[in-house]
Amino acid sequence: MEPESTSKRLLKTAERLMAEKGISATSVREITDAAEANVASVNYYFGGKSELLLQLLKNRFLQLDVELLARVTAVEENAAGGTPEIRDLTGAYFDALAYLGFNHETGELDTFILLIQRASAEQEAVLDRAQDYNAPGITKLINLLAISVPPERQDQLDIPTLMGLMFTASVTAMVAMKTEKKNDVLFSAIRDFLVAGVEAYMRRFAD
Repeated sequence: MEPESTSKRLLKTAERLMAEKGISATSVREITDAAEANVASVNYYFGGKSELLLQLLKNRFLQLDVELLARVTAVEENAAGGTPEIRDLTGAYFDALAYLGFNHETGELDTFILLIQRASAEQEAVLDRAQDYNAPGITKLINLLAISVPPERQDQLDIPTLMGLMFTASVTAMVAMKTEKKNDVLFSAIRDFLVAGVEAYMRRFAD
């Protein structure tokens, strides 16, 4: 087995430390020391701490998009040529994030989810930059959701805000399950809440 590269060690170490301590509270020196790397390595590989965080989040959102693409494609195929239900598409998004971010057996959140919480709480603008709305999974989801909207009103869809709400609600569900590890009712209720909210939003354009 080849040794792990310095850049990968830095990313893995930064994610763990920032999730545990907070983004602002984690110094470059702490990251490089824990990763057994030179203090200049963060600048060398990423151009600085903020860019390291950006790359870290981009990598994780890419993983999410791969999972999302598979689930949304399954919903499309199950529709058998018809229009996929909004609730099924929204559920696919929720389930993709839950699959990657939450371990139902241990009751533990993945560090990615904890890092997202930190970034949101600290108002890290890099969080918005990390999400690629042109990635295959999110593009397919948006396109299939838009089918339910009349063509002349599709330009009124506020996709970034809608995706942001879906993401926030999904993360909130996992945080709730972290607090109440066996409360499947609460987890399902938040999923249903998200589905109902997206359906209500999309219906406004069909009226």
